[in-house]
Amino acid sequence: MESIAELRQRVQAPVRKYNDVAGVLVGDRVSIHVTRLFLQLGLSPTVATLGMLVFGVAGSAMVPFGGPWAVLGFACVFLYYILDCVDGEVARYHKREKLIFGFHDFLFHLYVKSAFFTCLGLLAVRVSGASWTFFLALAALLAVLFQKFLNDLPLILTARYILLRRDHERDHFVAQVLHGAEPSELEQDGALPDDHRPVIYTGPLGFLRAALTNFDLAVLLFLLASIADLFVEPFAMLTLPANCVVALVVFYGFVFPMDFLDQLQTHVRTHRFGKEARRLLRGAHHFRIEE
Repeated sequence: MESIAELRQRVQAPVRKYNDVAGVLVGDRVSIHVTRLFLQLGLSPTVATLGMLVFGVAGSAMVPFGGPWAVLGFACVFLYYILDCVDGEVARYHKREKLIFGFHDFLFHLYVKSAFFTCLGLLAVRVSGASWTFFLALAALLAVLFQKFLNDLPLILTARYILLRRDHERDHFVAQVLHGAEPSELEQDGALPDDHRPVIYTGPLGFLRAALTNFDLAVLLFLLASIADLFVEPFAMLTLPANCVVALVVFYGFVFPMDFLDQLQTHVRTHRFGKEARRLLRGAHHFRIEE
């Protein structure tokens, strides 16, 4: 069995530069040890993929009970994130990456995030006694889901309205995508939207924003907050009865929606949809852009 350093080189190095902030700070550091255990036991990456769903949903269901149950629940949801890293690393090691598991992976994320924020809202109502705190968790959930679809929409719509249509049916869509493009842009090689591009943080503030608006790091913060609540007495936040977890619910109930709205206006202002659509067309095997 390879050493940890050798495993990192084999299963993490090829994709490290595309990591999000959670992968940089936590994911790569923890998942590699679980990946090594999977390889030693001969476990399939499918086990990790299914484990994501089990730990994510089961952990979320424990959260509303508060106390030690909440700690265990948040720990399980954090393990969901680690297994999300592990399934890719094990598949990469065996060179068994399958497209169909991308389908299930996408849906599993939706299931777990929906369960997580719903149960988090129930905990917030239970602790604070204020029913409106549930809507803060709901706002955070919608923002996280909308953000995910905002990133995937260029791929979905370009495939649906251009790549899957006959030539005469897609010509006017192609013309719309190419409108305003510089000639040099049409000559560049490109990749799929949000794929094969290094993640770039614009300085310390950009990195901090990425960290504070990352779902997986939020789960880790909720885990730490739930542990703190075992030792810290509930307190009043303005007039709202609260604890550390509820304080984070309020924080993310505003931060996630604000981040989504800012990302949305940036997409519109920078015409990102058209740029991503053109990049997809350049990367399509059977498609050629003609000036």
